[in-house]
This record gives sequence, structure tokens and C-alpha cells, in this order.
Amino acid sequence: MEGQSVTQITTEVGLNRERVHAAQQMLTAFFVLAKTARVYETNNDSYQGQLFRFCELLRRYMDENFSCTVKVIKKRLFVDDQFVTVDSDDRIGVRLMLDRWHELGIGGLVFGDAVSAEDVTALVRLLWTFAIPGGDPFEQISRQLAREGIDSVSLIDITRLNEDSDIDLEDRQKIRRQARDTFFRAIRNVKEVMLVTDRDEPIVVSRTKRIVHSVIDQVSNDGSALMELASIKNFDEYTYAHSVNVSIYALTLGFRLGLSRPELSELGVAALFHDVGKAKLPRDLVTKPGRFDDFDWVQMRRHPLLGAITIAETMRLDSHSARALVAAYEHHINPDGTGYPTLSEPRQINLYSRIIAIADTFDALTSGRVYIKQAIPPDEVLRKMVYQMAAKFDNFLLKLFVNIIGIYPVGSLVLLTDRSLGIVTKTNPAELSRPEIRLIADRDGRKTVPEWFDLADPANRSVDVARCLDPDQYGINVTKYILSD
Repeated sequence: MEGQSVTQITTEVGLNRERVHAAQQMLTAFFVLAKTARVYETNNDSYQGQLFRFCELLRRYMDENFSCTVKVIKKRLFVDDQFVTVDSDDRIGVRLMLDRWHELGIGGLVFGDAVSAEDVTALVRLLWTFAIPGGDPFEQISRQLAREGIDSVSLIDITRLNEDSDIDLEDRQKIRRQARDTFFRAIRNVKEVMLVTDRDEPIVVSRTKRIVHSVIDQVSNDGSALMELASIKNFDEYTYAHSVNVSIYALTLGFRLGLSRPELSELGVAALFHDVGKAKLPRDLVTKPGRFDDFDWVQMRRHPLLGAITIAETMRLDSHSARALVAAYEHHINPDGTGYPTLSEPRQINLYSRIIAIADTFDALTSGRVYIKQAIPPDEVLRKMVYQMAAKFDNFLLKLFVNIIGIYPVGSLVLLTDRSLGIVTKTNPAELSRPEIRLIADRDGRKTVPEWFDLADPANRSVDVARCLDPDQYGINVTKYILSD
């Protein structure tokens, strides 16, 4: 079964992942080219080298397609409606170019199949040198492109994008209410599954699938509200919330990987059921408030095997239950085969298992409720996972996860350089140090009306995050803010 599942993932996901990777390479090359154009003349060897690389990657990405569309929506980059990030080393070039786009009223570009290196050079030069007129800059620069005979590249008006993408307070509150509804339905579902498992009754997965699809819809649209909820660690029934959190983190990572909707469905169900084996352990062990002794650890390390057996015995065999069984068994096995349960011989660990392992560890360490009994701040957990625990994870997936969580993870209480206090509500993949923040207080006191402040907005460049704060130290109930509008 394991060999088959790995092969299936490789064949089904491979093409889509390759296309996402090709888009990422192409977009990164474009911003590197734009940054180079600010430093060198267009006949310089460095510029010509970057120009050649971008044109090759663009042609490779477009392949048999007739165009390539790059858009900026809610500060995020999309290539042909696929969310794409750029390499971390090139974020300076991204920020400079996107700020310039904003000044010119540009929300995106469309490259036609006849685009040439000369067209690209003329475009990049014009984007940097065009003098912003007194009228509509977008209209003026579009006309200039036409005058120079560049018809293989067209510009997208930022106001047209904003009409479809701007979120007002009412929309934001609606999204947050939907996220809360999905989140708590998922917790109730996990609790019911655990109780059914404890009674050795069959597990019906249909309701779980519907909940997972709700999570997928919200993650694919804007998963920040769910990420906020996953950052809450003080629920009374954290055992059940943990599985939901892992599912949210895993689906966010899977979406960033470019998994298809059926694959995300299987991943989400597997993540929700990854700890189902704990229902077969003594409840006082699972909820033990003190540290585990050696005997406790022996017992706890049985839950992956118990989970696989439980799924095999209580769920109808299909692709979802097969993925869930493998993930339940493997999520504590490291890429090198160490961990538990002990393998009789080395083998490749399933992709879903590797994703869930990262999500599970992050949520466990930040909660202080599962294996360790003292919560660690999320930024410290990321450093621990990268530098002290790296051998436990797939390096590529871990790097991508860190990019998703960001320097200031969602739910963090931060102090801004203007002395305002806020809670991080969304990370900005293009600039991890400049997240979106919900302001809760300023120099004049606490705010009674919700106010969101996006540090990635060019208008907010004068303000930075000064540092993260411990909310307990200042008597601030972050959970109250997350659960309210």
C-alpha cells in the first residue's frame, strides 16, 4: 500500500507541482531582472544574463499556452490565478517593483506568446523611468507602451483588481464568522470521532469530508482567519483542537505546494485523524498535566500503531482511509527512518505524513499541552525546528512552512515602532517582516473599533514591528480578540 500511495502522489501531483515551481522560477527571475535594471545599463553583461534567463523561463512556463498573467491581489502574487511566492533572497527587488507598480496604478501584467527580449527590456525600462503625470498614471503608461509598439505585453489596472479584491469591514467580519463556524464544527467532529472510536464503533467519514472541504475553501480564498484560530492554545478540550489545528496547517502547506482539491481533501482527513490512536490510550495519560515518565512515553509511543489499526478496523477502505492510515502510522517517523514506530527496514515516508509531521510538531510545541508542558513562543518554535530538529523533517517542506508562518506568526502580540499594540492577523509571503496587524491599542489607549493595519502597504512604510510581546505579562487576552470581530 505504501509504495502505491507514494507512486500515486508522484504521478498525480507531479505535473501541478512542476508548473507551480516553473511559475515561481519565472516570477523570481522577473523581479531579479527588474532589480538589475535599476543598477546596470541594458547592454551590460549582468543585465543581459538576467534577461536571457527570464525569457527562457517565461517561454518554458508558457509552453503551449498563449499568455501568462501576473497579478497582485491583497499584497500576494498570482501567476494565472495560482498563488506563487518568490525566493527569499529577492524580496528587496519584489518590494521595490511592487511599490512602483502601486505608484503607476498597475495591478498586474499579461505577457503574450509573441513577447520578445526587446519587449521585456522596453517594459522594464519604462516601469522604472516613466514620469508620473498629473492625470491617471495607468492610462498614460499604457499609452506609452502602445506608442513604443509593445503589443505583446499589456497592463492590468489596479482599480479593476481592487474592485474585486478589496475587503471592507463587513466582508472581513463575515469571513471571520465563517472561519469560526468551520473551526468549531471541526472540533465537535473530532470529539465525536474519538468517542465513537473509544466505543469501537464504525467511523463515518462523510461529515468529516464536508468539514474538510469548508476548510479547503477558506484556505484557498484567504486562510488567515483560520490561522488565527489555530493560534489559540487555551481551549479546555485542546486534545480535539490540536487535530483541527494540524489539519489547518497541513492544508495551508498543501495548498502552497499546489495539491489538487481531491488531494487536499485526503490530506485534510488524514490530518484530522492523525492522532485517532490516542482514543485507545488511557485518558489520564493523554490529559496528564505533568511531565511524562519513561512508562508514560512507552505508552504514548503506541498511538501511531493504534491509530493505523483503528482506521483499518473502523473505516471503509477508500483513498481517504488509506491516506489516513498511512499518515497515522508514519507521522512520528523521521525522513531517515528514525523515530517511532521502529521500521524493520528504511523506506520513503509518505508526502502527507511528512506534511503532518511538521504541522503536528509546530502546534504541539506552541501549545505546551501535548508532549512538553510549557508553551514555547511560535517564533522560537520555528527556530528550534529549523536549527535543532531539522533532521526530523523534510527540508523543503519545512522551509515552505516557515515561509507560511512568517517571522511574526499569526496570533502574535507585537509592539510597533509608533508604540501601537497589535495582533498579527496575516503574514505577507513577499515580506515576512511586514505582516498585517489588527491594532488593539495606541498611545491614546485601547481601540473599541476594529482597525487593520497592513505593514506591507507602501503607505505604511514608516512603521515597523519593534518586537513580539508576551500577552500574559501585559494582561492581554489575545484569544478574546481572535474570537471577536
